[in-house]
Amino acid sequence: MDLVTGATGLLGSHVLYELVASGKPVRALFRDKTKIENTRQIFSFYTSDHSLFNNIEWVEADICNYYAVLKSLHGISGVYHVAGRVTFDDRDKKKLNRINIDGTANIVNACQEYKNIRLCHVSSIATLGELEDGLPVDETVIWNKGEDASSYSISKYKGEMEVWRGINEGLDAFIVNPSVIIGPGMWLGPGKELFLRIKKGLKYYPHGSSGYVDVRDVARIMVILMDSDVTGERFILNSGNISHKDFMGILAAGLGSASPAKLVTPALARAALFYEGIRTLFTGKPSRINRQTFKIASSELTYSNAKITGKLGYTFCRIEDSLKDAVKFFKNMY
Repeated sequence: MDLVTGATGLLGSHVLYELVASGKPVRALFRDKTKIENTRQIFSFYTSDHSLFNNIEWVEADICNYYAVLKSLHGISGVYHVAGRVTFDDRDKKKLNRINIDGTANIVNACQEYKNIRLCHVSSIATLGELEDGLPVDETVIWNKGEDASSYSISKYKGEMEVWRGINEGLDAFIVNPSVIIGPGMWLGPGKELFLRIKKGLKYYPHGSSGYVDVRDVARIMVILMDSDVTGERFILNSGNISHKDFMGILAAGLGSASPAKLVTPALARAALFYEGIRTLFTGKPSRINRQTFKIASSELTYSNAKITGKLGYTFCRIEDSLKDAVKFFKNMY
């Protein structure tokens, strides 16, 4: 039996679907019972067979509780560690570290205690270094946090180091580093605001580019690698690299809205950061943008998928097709 952490999130839900659709027994961890409906919704995109969803064994457990993790791994042969917190608000640093570092350490240590468990850890491209010459980043690029590293990237890097520690101690494990995950259900969470803003006619776009990958590709590759003999390796999972302007333009076209046409200049960004700070101060609500998010959005980031395509001969879903599928399901929901 396999176990999936973060099972009510976008990627965790798709991993669950891949597993149960192939007839594999699976146990899923959750903390908030109401969010199980997110997973049910994801399943409804692909099948009307309710028995698939009903085949999941749901277990309430917090990965930050070592003994709860240890108990949940009884009878498990493979763990897909998807759970993690994503935020660029430094006020969440303590929670980021608790989940992304301490929670991952608990998973690693519990797997080691059982001795016969194979681990797939979902890291991030945020743990990869950057190249100044414009070449795509690959798995060999060493991360250098520098002064501008976000609390999120630091927490994911340290969490990944826990997995490498386990590997060095004999754990059978591998790591995947997805780029920005898109596809059906990507609006479940912070992505919903982007969809709604573009649907209403968002006028501005940030300078920069990034890598993107379909959630279904990430889930499928994770399952393929789990069934292989790969161990002690990491793989960037990335479909392609496009500018934020083009990315938002594809979404806008699908939603029937005008594409953002005005560039967010540094002066405009400073003004937005100022007014966002005022809004946060008076409302107490989390900041929607900050210096970290603006820096990321302004960076020209590109990533290579040569290692995973060479290893598996895998063909990724095109970014355009992934976004079109996402928009199709979004329109059915809203």
